[in-house]
Amino acid sequence: MKKIFIFTLLSLLSCTGLTAAGTIDLEQEYRKLDKAIEKTDIYVRERENHIQAYKTARGATNDTRVQYDLNRNLYDLYRPYMSDSAIHYISRCIMLAERMNDPIRADECRLLLAHQCTESGMYHEAMDVLNSIDEQRINDANNRRRYYITIAHLYGELGYYCKVPRLQGEYYAKHDYYNNLIDTARVSMNDDEALQMKELQCYSAGDAKGALHFSDMRLKQVKEGSHEYAIVAFYRFLDYRLLEDSVQTRYWITQSALSDVTNAVMDQGAMWELANLLMADGDMDRAYRYIHFAWQCASKFNTVKRNSQISPVLTAISDNYEASLKRANRELGVLAVVSSMLAALFLGILFYSNSQRKKLARARNELSESNTQLAQLNTQLSDLNSQMHEANIKLNESNRVKDEYVGRFIHLCSFYIDRLDEMRKRVNKMVKSKDLDALYKFTEGNELRDKNLTDLYEMFDSTFLHLFPNFVEDFNALLQPESRITLSDPKILNTDIRIFALIRLGIEDSSRIAEFLHYSVNTIYNYRAKIKNGAIGDRDTFESQVKAIGM
Repeated sequence: MKKIFIFTLLSLLSCTGLTAAGTIDLEQEYRKLDKAIEKTDIYVRERENHIQAYKTARGATNDTRVQYDLNRNLYDLYRPYMSDSAIHYISRCIMLAERMNDPIRADECRLLLAHQCTESGMYHEAMDVLNSIDEQRINDANNRRRYYITIAHLYGELGYYCKVPRLQGEYYAKHDYYNNLIDTARVSMNDDEALQMKELQCYSAGDAKGALHFSDMRLKQVKEGSHEYAIVAFYRFLDYRLLEDSVQTRYWITQSALSDVTNAVMDQGAMWELANLLMADGDMDRAYRYIHFAWQCASKFNTVKRNSQISPVLTAISDNYEASLKRANRELGVLAVVSSMLAALFLGILFYSNSQRKKLARARNELSESNTQLAQLNTQLSDLNSQMHEANIKLNESNRVKDEYVGRFIHLCSFYIDRLDEMRKRVNKMVKSKDLDALYKFTEGNELRDKNLTDLYEMFDSTFLHLFPNFVEDFNALLQPESRITLSDPKILNTDIRIFALIRLGIEDSSRIAEFLHYSVNTIYNYRAKIKNGAIGDRDTFESQVKAIGM
């Protein structure tokens, strides 16, 4: 099965490059591929321009030989780009070769047509084309060797995809028979096709090092980034996979996919292989992007075989995304329940605060009556009344702060409950319509979290400055001139001011401050230390002075 699998990949078109000395940075290679995919339209337009140039030249001549050459060039351009168009132009080449009474060229084109049909999954058509060629009358050595390669490849494909054991055995036997007829001994070792066959023979025998030896020879004979270079690179991916070298395996298949993209190759065999590896690595985002791109290319290349290879990978990735979506929905439901519980909790706090405020009001009235009755008491009682009056002022201030923050917090809870419900409806709508791309883009970034934090901090800043309008000026008065803080927007506090604003409200624990501001505890410690180092007076009493601002 392993040997036959190699022959199913004989014409997979992939691109690659040589590894530079040193450690391979796979993440960097993936980023190169991402950038190339973004420029796909440019590469496709270049290929289309070449195709149009040959079509224009073909329409401007009636010379049969020139027509043959131009149609052959169009076949080469369409072969990795659009399978049906490639079949069309190589069929015209057969007709023109027969018109020129050139049987060698006619047989060569028929063999190319049979190979293209095999690569497209059109096995019956490929067999009909091969049966139209009389093996006994093939006098050209290159055509005879190509005939054996093509028919061996066809039977290898039939055996690989056949589900009937008896027929599968027959196909494999015919594949081996024709493969043994291929004579590579007389072919120059500079011939890429001969080197490829020897590399495949080593691979099929499990000799990865031998396969890489012939691959190295092939690599030296092709131009980096070219279509031929891409094919060589794909086989290097197979060789390194046999060696179980995971880094080299991923490097070469990535280079193969990169060259496929830059050459506007639509037969994206390397891309779906890479998507398979990334899915196994757990990189679902990239796997989804790459298999989706390969699917679009396969649609343009228009072969049933490539679609059937990509479909299982696409299905597996979609299943993973569906599982992630269900998990996100569960988390959203939990978040909604927690938000509701928090809202209920703070409603209880509001009720309790109002009850305490009424008790304090009654106590204040009773105290006022007592002060009227005890107005004649001595100066000691007067001092005591003064102290009690100061305590009342502080209680009023505390109540005022609590009332302001509780009211705004209830509003904020209501606002976020509405926003969560909008998000639930939007996600639900995308799930119903199975719009995975939209859902992916909607949940991909941190914009929603950042927007919510911005809204929270703006509400905190406005509330605090409403309660303590002179806090920034009073705070700077406690600092040395070079340490004082200037806000770019007087309505928006920076991190330094927010930390000490929380301290002014009685939140002194660095872990609670860090949780609110989304910083680490060490970062909060550093902020507090930096500000206290700039204090005019004793740094140990600085925070006590801050807590006294506005009293």
